[in-house]
Amino acid sequence: MPIRTEKIRRLYALGYALAAIAILAVAFFLQPSEKGIGTHRQLGLPTCGWIVAADLPCPTCGMTTAWSYTVRGEIPTAFNTQPMGMILAFIAMGIAIGGIFVAITGYSFAPLFFTFPPSKLFIIGITLAGAAWGYKILLHKGYI
Repeated sequence: MPIRTEKIRRLYALGYALAAIAILAVAFFLQPSEKGIGTHRQLGLPTCGWIVAADLPCPTCGMTTAWSYTVRGEIPTAFNTQPMGMILAFIAMGIAIGGIFVAITGYSFAPLFFTFPPSKLFIIGITLAGAAWGYKILLHKGYI
């Protein structure tokens, strides 16, 4: 495996930051749906097939709406819309800030990555996503 030079590592970081900023910018320019789902339709995407077929939200229902609320600073509304979407928007913000920081200073976050084993992060991520999906189902069905 080739060793990355300092310049290449900084360029990668800048690329990650710009990608995160682009996604956050799209979320900012979308008008969040007050229904909690459907904001993605502004991107030309179809209505969620799960909602149409089974009147049940899919695991990602409400994420675009939650991102749109999060970038506007409407955190409680974002959380109520889709908790995992809010978390992912914050992660994207962290990637944007961290990527710019690395590109400017050359600092390495590598030691941080070795602090948290990927398997544990995966389990935490799946658990949070499942809980958020369950919450969205309960919200959609009117139990919350």
